[in-house]
Amino acid sequence: MAKVILDEYQKRVKISVSSINVSSVQQIRARVNTTLTSGVQIDLSTEESKKFLRRHVNSKTKIVIMFTDINDSTEMSFSLPDEKFAALIRTIAQETSITVSGHGGYVFKYEGDAVISLFPAEYNPISACKNTLDCSRAVLEIVRNIINPAFKTNGLPEITVRTGLAYGDALVVLYGKNLETAHIDIIGSSISVAAKIVSTAKANQILVGEQFYNILLSPAAGEDFMYYKSILNEVSLDREKWKYLSRSNTGGIYRVYEYLETY
Repeated sequence: MAKVILDEYQKRVKISVSSINVSSVQQIRARVNTTLTSGVQIDLSTEESKKFLRRHVNSKTKIVIMFTDINDSTEMSFSLPDEKFAALIRTIAQETSITVSGHGGYVFKYEGDAVISLFPAEYNPISACKNTLDCSRAVLEIVRNIINPAFKTNGLPEITVRTGLAYGDALVVLYGKNLETAHIDIIGSSISVAAKIVSTAKANQILVGEQFYNILLSPAAGEDFMYYKSILNEVSLDREKWKYLSRSNTGGIYRVYEYLETY
């Protein structure tokens, strides 16, 4: 019975991921090609993220952070003309931003080749974690199946991306007095650990933190936990470099899990 349920969940997720790509592939491909020749097609703004954060100034809120960056981008910056490198970065930022928005998240920051996004989790952390994982998988598929072929056609190198996901509290901090104009930021373990997690990820790898994992495998997740248990596998980290302590396992090391593809 358990295997039957698991198989059904795997089929459902395969269909979901495929439908995201198939239904919009022509639109994404056309937009990517236009971006490479004519520039970004949307405003890469973080205003929606700021609107969300302004509602939580000087308080804590639960969020999921998604860190996505390009592998070996430093080497590319030396080997590519500035204009081509900029076109590569802008294209990835654009498609990641659109995908994040489509999964209920907000782009928090653009930092070089990295896109840092947040997904509100104050009311439904399970849904937020599911949406973030689905979003990261969609980004990976778009890069592989649409962006890289377009890059090759336009004389750009194919790329790989890596992703780190973390759930937790974030303190929203305002650097000033004017809510509309002062710099706004978040402080907390969620963004800190997501940055550490992505730095350990390999090419085309999605890693998630232990709180994220625990949310998806909690009793509140219902039968879904069987599926997520099958696709999230704990990774072995270098204990000489990874020394971050767990908050859920007193005295233990913070655990990290890898998303295992099922399609």
